[in-house]
Amino acid sequence: MVNGTTKQSLIQNILIGVLTLLVGLLGVLYFVEKKKNIQQVQINVDLTNTKDSLENRLVEMISEYDNLKTNNQEINAQLLSEKERVKDLLSRLRNERSYSQSKFAEYEKELGTLRKIMRSYIVQIDSLNQSNIALRSENRDVKRKMQEVESERQEISKKFEEAAEKVDIASVLRPINIVAEGLSKRGRDVSRARNVEKIKICFTLDKNPIAKPGNRFIYVRVTRPDNVVIENPQRDSVMVGEEAVVYSARREVDYQNESLDICIFVDIENEIPKGTYRLELYADQRHIGSGSVSFK
Repeated sequence: MVNGTTKQSLIQNILIGVLTLLVGLLGVLYFVEKKKNIQQVQINVDLTNTKDSLENRLVEMISEYDNLKTNNQEINAQLLSEKERVKDLLSRLRNERSYSQSKFAEYEKELGTLRKIMRSYIVQIDSLNQSNIALRSENRDVKRKMQEVESERQEISKKFEEAAEKVDIASVLRPINIVAEGLSKRGRDVSRARNVEKIKICFTLDKNPIAKPGNRFIYVRVTRPDNVVIENPQRDSVMVGEEAVVYSARREVDYQNESLDICIFVDIENEIPKGTYRLELYADQRHIGSGSVSFK
């Protein structure tokens, strides 16, 4: 028969064993989650490097088109048209917000098609010219520029690798498509300063898989043409770094790492002067964007 002391010792040993298993399980979960975060950062770094490589090659292709010269006006018109296609692809790439390897593979395929077209023009021009000495010289310049661009790309890649180690920098919210307009008492769009009762500032918080999801405040600061800040009714301020900044209005949003459309309204108590108004956006104690709006 087990006495009281033996029974108590047995229970303690069981509890210690259970706690040991729990600590071990928590440790495993922690390292699994840490590994996932590191992998996500690396994925984003790789996607950024791919985008930079595509962009640099498109910029170089535009430069190559600038260097292609011929006395044939018809071919010159065709060269100009093809260069505009390259510029259009570059513009789409720079405005691309859906980062993925499959999306960049589509850009890579289209870039390859444009490259083949450009090479065909090079052949035509070479056949039209009596001498290809000048063209060879231009090609050497192009190769040198490509080497310079590749060197710059490698430097950018290095900087991004260093930035990937600082997740807080990569997690900054980024507002895009910032637009503002004046509203009358009835909520109609107005462009004259004397009719403005509210200033409506709208923008999109861009998709960022690294940013911490959840509720946070977005602050807007509006500065008049005479450098007077339109203050909020309570004259509250927000810390930006180590500086307290008086803001004009704020809004709480629930950000879940996907693109989020937001509008913030700034009340106007007195008639305001005409001119251009500066808009500054803040979140998470950082300055995240700026814009402007003008009233007549």
